[in-house]
Amino acid sequence: MDIGLDQISGNKMVYINVPRDFLVGGIASLFSPKDVAIEVLEDVQVDAEVVAACRGLKAKGYTILLDDFIYSPQWEPLLEIADIIKIDVMVSTDLAAEVEPLRKYPAKLLAEKVETQEEFEQTKKLGFDYFQGYFFCRPDIVSARKVPDSKLAILRALQAVMIAEAVQDLEEVIVRDVGISYRLLKYINSANFGLRREIDSVRQALSLLGLSNIQRWLSVLSLALLSKDKPQELILTAMLRGRMLEETLITMKQPRASEVFILGLFSLLDAFLDQSMEQALDHICLPHDIYEGLTNLDSRFGRLLHMAIAIESNDWKEVDVFCLENELGCADLTMAYTRALKWVDEHAELLIEA
Repeated sequence: MDIGLDQISGNKMVYINVPRDFLVGGIASLFSPKDVAIEVLEDVQVDAEVVAACRGLKAKGYTILLDDFIYSPQWEPLLEIADIIKIDVMVSTDLAAEVEPLRKYPAKLLAEKVETQEEFEQTKKLGFDYFQGYFFCRPDIVSARKVPDSKLAILRALQAVMIAEAVQDLEEVIVRDVGISYRLLKYINSANFGLRREIDSVRQALSLLGLSNIQRWLSVLSLALLSKDKPQELILTAMLRGRMLEETLITMKQPRASEVFILGLFSLLDAFLDQSMEQALDHICLPHDIYEGLTNLDSRFGRLLHMAIAIESNDWKEVDVFCLENELGCADLTMAYTRALKWVDEHAELLIEA
């Protein structure tokens, strides 16, 4: 497979788990320090060779992380040069006690597997600098919380987009909004489409894109507006899920590939609105299969969505189960995911820019 690091990472820093042999053998330094950070695994035996290798990497500008860290004196030489210390919240029995001896070192603290609001608040209070966990894709549900009128207006507009039966149904909506018209023309004239001449009218743009593509574009734009008060990674994750599901069905030569993009895109609607998924879906009418996929992971589309979430969570056992159930090679699924990452990297800025 000819997969560039930039295609996998979306031109972002990649954190690589590095075993002892890679450290002392110099293999880690084959990558540029601008592209990768080095994670020293928790089972590495710290000795003079490992310390020397890490110091050499640090001197070359690499970011050094200590993965799944549990304190013991043998780690002190690496604590002095580490940039980030990762601590698994789920396996920690006394997080405060584990953090205390680390305060004298300059390294930042990263809390892994933060799954609840309580854990997030606890780790913040203990002085952690960075946080990882599926918690950040979950809604912050407060009883009786109302969706703001501004978001309801976006959802109403999105509903009109979803039920449109022809491009002409959307033309008037787009022409009425100067901002949306500008974004549409910028999008259609981007390098992604490779057009030989500039498109300068909304009607031309709509004709070239077609109903399905314009519905997709407006759906992403609408959810980006819904998530203005959320981390941008949320809408990027939703886009990646949508494209991943689409690429998977294309790989499987299954119909309705374009429809499952909406399934992935709306899979974080609960987090966008800070409501349960059932409550969030009360605000918009979706096709039955899409609704069922979002509310029942045992349904056909639900299993598909569960696979995408399993890949995000590095749950490879579930991914293997999906591949076996669908007679799909894991390598084919990996390539589908790589294509989805590439698509998001190429389209995200144009689709969700402010």
